[in-house]
Amino acid sequence: MVAQLKYLSDKALAQVKASARYNVARYKTDGFADLADDPGWNIGLGVDYDNALLATMDLSTPRNVAAIDMANSRIVGKALAELSPTLANEERVWVRLTHIEGFTYSRDRWIGTAGDAAIPKLVEDHFFASGQTRIRDDNAMSRLWWNYQIARTCNPDNADEALGLILKTADIRSNFVERIWMTSRRSIASAVLELIKSEPWVTEAEQNFRKLMRSLNKLGGGIVFEVLDAGDIDRFLKDCVSYARMLT
Repeated sequence: MVAQLKYLSDKALAQVKASARYNVARYKTDGFADLADDPGWNIGLGVDYDNALLATMDLSTPRNVAAIDMANSRIVGKALAELSPTLANEERVWVRLTHIEGFTYSRDRWIGTAGDAAIPKLVEDHFFASGQTRIRDDNAMSRLWWNYQIARTCNPDNADEALGLILKTADIRSNFVERIWMTSRRSIASAVLELIKSEPWVTEAEQNFRKLMRSLNKLGGGIVFEVLDAGDIDRFLKDCVSYARMLT
């Protein structure tokens, strides 16, 4: 079912932020559904999404966080496929989603059984999204969308496979996704994902992938990857692996 994405006004955003520490009971229980049609909470974005698909998010207790994050990233990415990266950097879109359409998931995933004293900080981190880094990494809903968006950018022919590689471990996700210079450059990003598949050393220990990223930073400075062919990039990455193996 298709519906229109909504977002909050600046005033509504400021109000819900300021009152977060007083709304612990709301965040623990039924949330903010009573505000869904309030004029400040119900501004049309002019972008459609699949609300039926979004409603299928996995709400189970995350015993296997990577697997559940992968399933939910796929759902959110496909349900909100019409959202542009520019609009996806708007906090008011994600605050609406974490407080209304995606509230149950956001609550169960990030608040769970936390005590009252811990909830205001969890809410600040995962229900709001002040700045690009928090939108990409912390907000309960936007981080899932960005996972899928980056996977789709890296491998538009098989975004699901790319997503599985990016989310193989939390460490890979953080080291890969945080390097926007790389994930916005499809040729090198796709090649790194292929390397994860083909070179066991890269992921057999967390520090190995970190070393690879360090070698990419050191050896890749100044290289215009867009003008290199696939063979050149593969040779460059082999050099990076060799260099990474020597790092301590």
